Amino acid sequence: GTLCTISEVPDRSVELPDEGMAISWAPNSKWIAIALLNNTVQLVFADTLKFYLSLYGHRLPIMCVDFSPDSQIIASGSADKNIKLWSPQFGNCLRSLRAHDESVMQVKFLPGTHYLASASRDREVKLWDCDSYELISVLQGHASEILALAMSQDASFIVTAGSDRQIRFWRRGQEQLFLSEERAKELEDKFEQEVEREDVQGNLGGEVVALRPSRRTIESVRSTERLMEILDSAAKEVAENNSDAADGGGRQHPCTRVVRYVNTLTASNIYEVLLALPFTHALSLLQFICQFLEAVTAMPAGSAPGGDMEAKALSASVTLETPCQAALITTFVHHSELAMTPRARPLLLKLRTLMHNLLQAEKDRIGLSMAGFAHLQRMLKRNSALISTTSNKVETSTAQFAVKAAGSKKKRKQS
Repeated sequence: GTLCTISEVPDRSVELPDEGMAISWAPNSKWIAIALLNNTVQLVFADTLKFYLSLYGHRLPIMCVDFSPDSQIIASGSADKNIKLWSPQFGNCLRSLRAHDESVMQVKFLPGTHYLASASRDREVKLWDCDSYELISVLQGHASEILALAMSQDASFIVTAGSDRQIRFWRRGQEQLFLSEERAKELEDKFEQEVEREDVQGNLGGEVVALRPSRRTIESVRSTERLMEILDSAAKEVAENNSDAADGGGRQHPCTRVVRYVNTLTASNIYEVLLALPFTHALSLLQFICQFLEAVTAMPAGSAPGGDMEAKALSASVTLETPCQAALITTFVHHSELAMTPRARPLLLKLRTLMHNLLQAEKDRIGLSMAGFAHLQRMLKRNSALISTTSNKVETSTAQFAVKAAGSKKKRKQS
């Protein structure tokens, strides 16, 4: 075959505002994207090399950039551990993905799709759907940082290279993939890793102790059933118009009974208990937690010690950590259903406001207490130093007095 020569095109150089880290040519030959050390991506027209757009958003240098096969999306990976998806038409950021635990070293679109493969220093390769912005799967195998990624022309193979001096091949299978199963598997693997890590840290006496179970237990199922019973009972009482005050028999406020039971859940079982909770009961739980936080916010200071039964019940249940944790876990588990439920949006917004205000007040109170303790510590150090100085002076005076007394006694004997 005939060999072709390659030579530099005269007068076709472009001055960049900073060092270029990566470059990508758009498949439609319209743009060139340059990743820069100054945390931006600069777009120039491929034919004239004139400046077109600058893409701002990354907090650290951008390590890689790539165009989608239809030139409709630009993906950039940065040392800030994020992947950002941009529209080359207007330069707006379509989505920012918290992609990896370390710097993103390489991003590549699969041919003919909006699927994106990313490689990182955290030793993982991840596949993303850039239309739904969802993580498809995680590929693990490298023993050290992954520095490079490439794929075959039909994307049937992905190859990666890392600082472990290995290249690894990943084959694209024909099996159908379900994202819900992948997320459940990842969550299960994460829990198992946490249990192993906690076992190693706490296994000092030869006894293995799992602080967080990775499987649903009989106790967690029973706790879920008990929580459902309490929620049903509280909802029934609300339906009977008894939610505004405790009844004459001294029964607790419905939201207080719900939160009091939530406070009995421990860090080792709260996730499993709430994971098994049906959506209708989960929504009811969020409503009661919101009602409880409203009651705590409206409760006047100092009303609990000598106040009425309701104030005492609320004061006894004001442990904000577990109810707030329960609200966050419930929202995480049922985020898809909550997003599709119109009446859930104002509830979540109200919960966010209440939790922020109460937790900020708790943070301020703890900060004030810590400042008070620090002041007491300084006072104690100052007093101890003063006492030490005084005792030294007393000892010195006593010694001087003893010397004088001995001298006087000696003079009397001589005389």
